[in-house]
Amino acid sequence: MLWKQLRKCWALPHADAATRAALLDRQLRNLFRVIPWYVASNLFTGFGVFQVMTPFLRGHRWQPWALAFIVVHVGWAVHAVGRWGCARRPATQGHRLSDLWVSACWCSLAALACGVGLYLGAPLAASDGSRLLLAAYTPGLIATGVLVGVTAPLVSFVWLVILTVASCLMVARLGFLAQGMTVLQLCCYAVMLTVALLFVSRTLVKRIEAETSAARQKHIVGLLLREFESNANDWLWESDRAGILSRVGPGLARTLGRDETTLVGKHLYSLFARKRLIAVASDREVGTEALQRRLDAPVPFGGVVVEAATAETCSWKISARPLHAPSGAWTGWRGVGCDVSDARLREADALQRERHLHHLAHHDALTGLPNRRAFMGQHAESAASTRSAAMALIDLDHFKNINDSLGHPVGDQVLCLVAQRLRRTCRPGDALARLGGDEFALLLRDLPAETAQDEARCRLEDVLHALRQPEWVDGFRVDVRASIGAALFPAVPTSHDELLRRADTALYAAKRDGRDTLRLYEPAMSEHLRERLALVSDLAIAVDSDQFEIDYMAVHAADTLEVRGYEALLRWRQPLHGRISPADFIPEAEESGLILPVGLWVLERACRDALRWPPSTLVAVNVSVVQLAWPPLADAVLDILHRVGLPPSRLELEVTESALAKDPASTRAVLARLRGMGIRIAIDDFGVGYSSMAQLRELPFDHIKLDQSFAAGLLQDAPGTTIAIIAAILQLARTMQVSVTAEGVEQQAQLDALRTLGCVSVQGFLLGRPTPANRLPLAGHMKK
Repeated sequence: MLWKQLRKCWALPHADAATRAALLDRQLRNLFRVIPWYVASNLFTGFGVFQVMTPFLRGHRWQPWALAFIVVHVGWAVHAVGRWGCARRPATQGHRLSDLWVSACWCSLAALACGVGLYLGAPLAASDGSRLLLAAYTPGLIATGVLVGVTAPLVSFVWLVILTVASCLMVARLGFLAQGMTVLQLCCYAVMLTVALLFVSRTLVKRIEAETSAARQKHIVGLLLREFESNANDWLWESDRAGILSRVGPGLARTLGRDETTLVGKHLYSLFARKRLIAVASDREVGTEALQRRLDAPVPFGGVVVEAATAETCSWKISARPLHAPSGAWTGWRGVGCDVSDARLREADALQRERHLHHLAHHDALTGLPNRRAFMGQHAESAASTRSAAMALIDLDHFKNINDSLGHPVGDQVLCLVAQRLRRTCRPGDALARLGGDEFALLLRDLPAETAQDEARCRLEDVLHALRQPEWVDGFRVDVRASIGAALFPAVPTSHDELLRRADTALYAAKRDGRDTLRLYEPAMSEHLRERLALVSDLAIAVDSDQFEIDYMAVHAADTLEVRGYEALLRWRQPLHGRISPADFIPEAEESGLILPVGLWVLERACRDALRWPPSTLVAVNVSVVQLAWPPLADAVLDILHRVGLPPSRLELEVTESALAKDPASTRAVLARLRGMGIRIAIDDFGVGYSSMAQLRELPFDHIKLDQSFAAGLLQDAPGTTIAIIAAILQLARTMQVSVTAEGVEQQAQLDALRTLGCVSVQGFLLGRPTPANRLPLAGHMKK
């Protein structure tokens, strides 16, 4: 049973003799075609290995083996070339089988020559490089030989068995470590090659069988069709040169529902309806006019489609050839017709579906606007024109908030509303498209050359104004805002991609400048964008190359000026540009996501530095809104504390009011978990953010840091008002049982006023400037 299944991988045991002969012929033809090329490549690679091994062959008689290697391979190639011509001519099956066996014998001789060379050359490989060459050369030699005979598995199997045995013997002589494992791997390799060989061979056998069967079926169908054309008369007709019918087949009469005798003598055109047909893909010509042109000349024709003069819609395909008298004179026509109504209806439906698919491929399904692909085609047309135009990218501001808060159905309605408003702002000739998501593109064509920039700005401002109009969607008031970036052309010749990049750069500038605005492209924008990209790139490098430093700003007790803790301030010393301000790189780090690894680095370094301080001294680290939105934040902080060994009670995380306002519920959960670990939570820059009293009541925190503007107000603004505000905040903090630190204390008068108001701790340049960790006094508890 197993042998029967294996035999199917290279033969068709149940097929007829003709099919088996055709299969063997194809197998041998493919085999003989590739053998000469393989022999040439084998000689070439063997010569390369021989060159590498030449230094080790001195004093050994290698010439007999080399001669045998060359003779065997050349003989194999000559046999294949010689049998190639014979394989192309019909021959008996026995002759073909003999060719296969002879080729297998040549293959075995070639494999033996290669195997003997590997076995004898193994002990001569005195260097690691030569041994590595033999180890790499051997599997390739085996695999390529198997691939050569994949159409004739007997040849491949002979090659595989001989070279696998030789390879195992070679491994034994090479003295590799773990020889047993190497031999086992070679055996597994041989088994896998055998399985792959049988699988591929079986696939080729099936393919050849299918092709043979298809050719046979095609031949039979051709015979049947020719028989039908010769004997069928239900659609046959004959006429004279003028088109008067002289003979009508019963099929035609039956189709028309009339007697054959009534049709004889009628004009051929009386059978067809005089109306215009819509051509489909398979139609060569349509209509009675086309048929008339064909009948006017004695030239065979076919595939002319006409509409039958019947009660029901019926399409006929007419073919005919001219009739000639024995003298050669043209006497009339003999033709055949067939009903193609169903086929044409199917083709018409397919054409309609194709048009629909084309529309879907070039238009947005939600808004009906052209999509990016169609828009790029329209842009290419405009780029070829010399008239001034403008490319504008329109991006809805904070559209994600609409989807998140009101749901995607409302968001889809808003997108459709935006598309309608944009359509109303377009003029004839403009092109509008939805590029995807909440991004649209508008192409303003035929702008006045002299005032193109002013005209584009005016029209795009009108677009912004149209989008700003509030709208009620499903009972919700929706205020749409958008940022627009535009680039003019062809003021400077640019490619499509470059123009889009410029418009996108202008769009980025519009978002950077506060959104809900328009920006026209300027070269300085590209320079700024390149600087930003370079900064982000340098920032990524800085994370891995230890370019960051931390300075510490002391927090003092207001009454005794004792140091209670230090706030970690990140510094970046870039090798080329020197110190870069946090105000320049922190926003880019947050936008690019690099704030996560940077923040973890700052946290770990600050905790390690704090281990050298007195046990009562706190360390404060700022946490950005991006870090708060990172789900593993609490686990990462806890992991750092465990690795460093710093008690959680000595760590204080500072969060700004604006960060608290981003997602109060999520932020509250993260802060609650951190505080539950024993970590102190501080609200930084208090008084200038957007937190409401209700939010503060719900948020878990231990410390408030008054923004430095309050300390400045003690000297610059109306002192009575600032003192009242600070007093109210201090009273609120005492009620909520949280401590307060006043930032920005730079003069003695500010410190005295804060002491009088009862502020617990202060921080500012009056008491000290940011200092590196190695310059901090070890006695951090001592007074200023």
